[in-house]
Amino acid sequence: MTKKVSMSEIANELGISKVSVSKALSDKDGVSEELRNKVKITAQRMGYRINNSARSLKTDRQYNIGILISEKYVGDNEAYYFSVCGEIIKKLDAYGTSGIMEIISAKTESDLILPRVYNEKKVDGIIVLGQLSSNYLILLEKITIPMIYFDFYRQDSKIDSITADNFYLGYQLTDLLIDRGHRDIAFVGSIRATSSIQDRYLGYYKALIENNIALKLDYVIEDRDDQGKFIELEIPKNLPTAFVCNCDRVAFYLINKLKGLGVKVPEECSVVGFDNSLFSTISNPTITTVDNNVEKMVSTAVKVISKKINNPQKIYDRILVPGTIIERDSVKNIN
Repeated sequence: MTKKVSMSEIANELGISKVSVSKALSDKDGVSEELRNKVKITAQRMGYRINNSARSLKTDRQYNIGILISEKYVGDNEAYYFSVCGEIIKKLDAYGTSGIMEIISAKTESDLILPRVYNEKKVDGIIVLGQLSSNYLILLEKITIPMIYFDFYRQDSKIDSITADNFYLGYQLTDLLIDRGHRDIAFVGSIRATSSIQDRYLGYYKALIENNIALKLDYVIEDRDDQGKFIELEIPKNLPTAFVCNCDRVAFYLINKLKGLGVKVPEECSVVGFDNSLFSTISNPTITTVDNNVEKMVSTAVKVISKKINNPQKIYDRILVPGTIIERDSVKNIN
């Protein structure tokens, strides 16, 4: 049987008091952020397990975080948000907290029914993973426990959010294509679907403006309907030399569609995407994309929701996480 690790052993390992260990593991004031993180990392390494049932009886807290994902993001073998959810749950575990994922069905969303994890009082806070409809988000914003948005924001909302720096990354990605000689550049993504897609589009548009390239409306291509379901891509009659896609999945579909039309990628047309997901590496050619720095986004989100549970009045507003362009084989230099 594995020996149970005590707070005293963690304290001895770090040369600090048991009281400091207790405060760090329970996210109480009285220890620095640096020490708090060191204690949690050491506790996890040593195999320390917090008894959340006992803690709940003492503190009237559940030590669970709800993770809400819309049904539209988990169908059709979509793996991105599932993998992000897994990362959030792992990171929460280091904080002595569990993650409970709830998939919000289209009916729940349209009928404006609050999540079960909230109605059944199972969680101390909520992370909304991926953008839901405005009406449903307005409903969620009336609940009485701390909540944050992950990978999107709502303009008129006071809910804190953690997102990639989509505007600047969209600008950088488009500028890379322009630097490679491309001037006929299309954008693929329904710009009213999510705040992330819209910001990536605005970054694309800024790059065009700065390089005196006129925006062509037929080069802005819809990729999903009002319910968020992907639709058939309409390729412009005058084929662009490059496409900026709002995500790798769409870039993957686009490359296959172009191949079906006899268009070679990247020899005749370059394609780039976002997310550095599985689709970017299984594609042929592999896709130049943006790594959103999900690890940093997740650690930031977990830290923020943990702090908000201890201090619900604390405001963090919109936190932007910088990303990195990953260059692969889907872009041709046509200079």
